Amino acid sequence: MPVNLARTFLFAPASRLDQVEKALLTTADVVIIDLEDAVRSEDKARARGNLALLQPSRGACVRINDETSDHFEDDIAFLAVCRWVSAVMLPKVQSAEQVGRYRLACKSDVPVLALIESAQGIVASEEIAASGVSRLLFGSADYTAELGAEPNEKLFAYPRSRLVVASAATGLPSPVDGPTLAVHDDAKLIEEATAARLLGMGGKLCIHPAQVSIVDSIFRASASDVQWAREVLDVFEKRGDGVVLVGGEMVDAPVVTRARKILGK
Repeated sequence: MPVNLARTFLFAPASRLDQVEKALLTTADVVIIDLEDAVRSEDKARARGNLALLQPSRGACVRINDETSDHFEDDIAFLAVCRWVSAVMLPKVQSAEQVGRYRLACKSDVPVLALIESAQGIVASEEIAASGVSRLLFGSADYTAELGAEPNEKLFAYPRSRLVVASAATGLPSPVDGPTLAVHDDAKLIEEATAARLLGMGGKLCIHPAQVSIVDSIFRASASDVQWAREVLDVFEKRGDGVVLVGGEMVDAPVVTRARKILGK
C-alpha cells in the first residue's frame, strides 16, 4: 500500500531477518525495517550486509540512522544498492534543512517519512511538512523522554494536533501516531489509537504483529461511516450544489469533502 494511504506501520529489527520475514507476511500496510534503535551499534554493519542480500516478498520501508550518527553515511550507501526499498524513515527530524541534507546525500526519489521526536521538531512541523516529505510521524517515546513527563493522552494532545494541522495545511495525508509500548495490553492500544484518531491522525506505528489488526480496525472507516458517506454523496450529487439535508443533518461543501475522503474519492 502507498505510504500516503497506509494505516498500519510495523517495525522489524534489521538484525533479525527471521522477524523481518515474519513482518512481511503480516497484513501490515507498511513494514519498517529498523537500522536505528532496534540494532546495537556493533551489529549495524552486519545488519546492513544481511539486508543487502534480502529478497523480500514486497517492498519495505527502512528506518536509517540520523545524520549525526557514525552510521548515517553507510546507511545512505546501503540504500543506493537496495532496489526493494519503497520508503525511507528519517528519524529525529527537527527542520526542513535536515530533510534537504538527506536528499542531497541520498539522491533518491523514494518517499521520505519524517519521524518527529522532539519539542523542536513539533515546533518546526509546518516547515518539515512543506519540505517534500510524504508523511509526518510522531515519535512519542523520545518526545516523552525529552519532556520528562509521564506518557498520557493530555501530554500527547498538543503534538498530535500540531502534526495534524501541519499536514492538512501542506496537503499531506493525516500523520501517523507513535507506538503503544505495552504490547500485550489491548485495552491500552485501543485507548491510545482511538484518542489519536479522534484528533485527526490517520494511522499508528506498531511494534508487535498482534497490534496490527487492532490498529487497522480503529483507523479504517467503519461500515456506518462508509454508508453515511455514500448517502451524502448520492443526495448531494443529485441536487448538484448548495445545502441539503441527509438524515436530518445539514450537508454542505465541507461535509461533502469529508464524505469523499472517507470513500477515497
